[in-house]
Amino acid sequence: MRYMILSSLATAATAVTVIDRDFVVLGGGSSGTYAAVQLVDRNQSVVVVEKQGRLGGATLTYYDPSTKKPFDYGVQFFNPLDVVTEYFERLGISTGATSASGTSVFADFAEGILLPNLTYTYGADYDRELEKYPYLASGYHLPDDIPEDLLLPWVEYIEKHNLTTSAIGSFRQPNPAGNPLQRLAVHEFNGLNRVMVDELNGHAIHQTDGDNSAIYTKATSIIGSDNLLLNATISSANRTDSGIQLHISTPDGDSLIRAKQLLVAAPPDASNLSPLSLDSREKSTLSEIAGYPFYVGIVSNTGLPDDYSFKNVGAKTQYHVPDLPFVVTITASPHIPGVFSYAYSSLKELTQSEVQDAVTEAIENLRAQLTNKGSDTDAVPKYLEFRDVGPFHPEQSADAIRNGFWKDMYALQGYRNTWYISGLFVLNSAQLWNNTQALLPEIIDAAQKLE
Repeated sequence: MRYMILSSLATAATAVTVIDRDFVVLGGGSSGTYAAVQLVDRNQSVVVVEKQGRLGGATLTYYDPSTKKPFDYGVQFFNPLDVVTEYFERLGISTGATSASGTSVFADFAEGILLPNLTYTYGADYDRELEKYPYLASGYHLPDDIPEDLLLPWVEYIEKHNLTTSAIGSFRQPNPAGNPLQRLAVHEFNGLNRVMVDELNGHAIHQTDGDNSAIYTKATSIIGSDNLLLNATISSANRTDSGIQLHISTPDGDSLIRAKQLLVAAPPDASNLSPLSLDSREKSTLSEIAGYPFYVGIVSNTGLPDDYSFKNVGAKTQYHVPDLPFVVTITASPHIPGVFSYAYSSLKELTQSEVQDAVTEAIENLRAQLTNKGSDTDAVPKYLEFRDVGPFHPEQSADAIRNGFWKDMYALQGYRNTWYISGLFVLNSAQLWNNTQALLPEIIDAAQKLE
């Protein structure tokens, strides 16, 4: 037989559906869905295991109940690299250039202070520093002798290398998780790489109707509903030199997946992957990974002017970075009057009510400064959507990196027939897809060797 069935699974009292596939993908977000589509197009059999009830991960779309118009409040845009345009063409997704949602305003949400003259720019000083580290362009291919400057907190790197022009602009990353001031320079340059800078400077596209979730609707039709296990959890696993076995529980029943290779597109921290029966080598490496809490949602009846979108900055803080925790943005829908999205960053887990109370306070502070623009100071915000999208922006400590984390992490590729394709290596979708596309021939070759 091609696979060895664990007797404990095969003799379970409850009925178990056996699913034989070439590949199993853990996580149906951006990279997991992309990988599944690419495998199908290469005539490989695949099944996707997703803990949510839908594909898409951080791609989130609100649909107005009356008009059915969409409003993306997760992933907003994509760099039009070849891998992106080819993928969208394959899915039948029409795209257009991105546009701002209303008048963009910088404001201190905590103090209720508008900063109309604040500008965020990237200059030659940032380009000069970025070009020093080409090995961070699409991952963390660090040299053996890691420059100690890369392990400095970003605020210290700015000061040491005199980034005067781009200092404030370097904190412009969309949805900044964690503490931007204390982020290591190595993570800053990887996250705010050339592709991301180009996106922030307007070199970006999105789904024409403002419905990025359509990407995953189209992908589902290619992958096939029979190859998706949604609302799924792993109850046990066996990963050996001869293949992969995952025992999966869903509301529809239990399944035993038998595959040649496992692609991990879910957050790869040790706690999240503990059901995979990690060995000591895997635990040692994956336990160094930690992301941050991050929350997004939809709110209406804010009393704010419909044509305004707000970015939170500190009026008197270092480099205008707000004090944590903070509301990151409050953004007007371009298609649904009176509806806004919000994003919230924290260093610790918060409840939905704690996040929404903070958003309400920010809204009240903002509209008090916009009465001349027609704000309604008596309006009571109505919350329509709330999502916890953490752990966000996975990072590692300076000591872990200094001690070889990234060399160890890349060495795990293919170990126990398991591969890692998540946002651990790079944050934006275009590069996630590029990296996955580049790795797939090696993954397929490994599977074929097990035949």
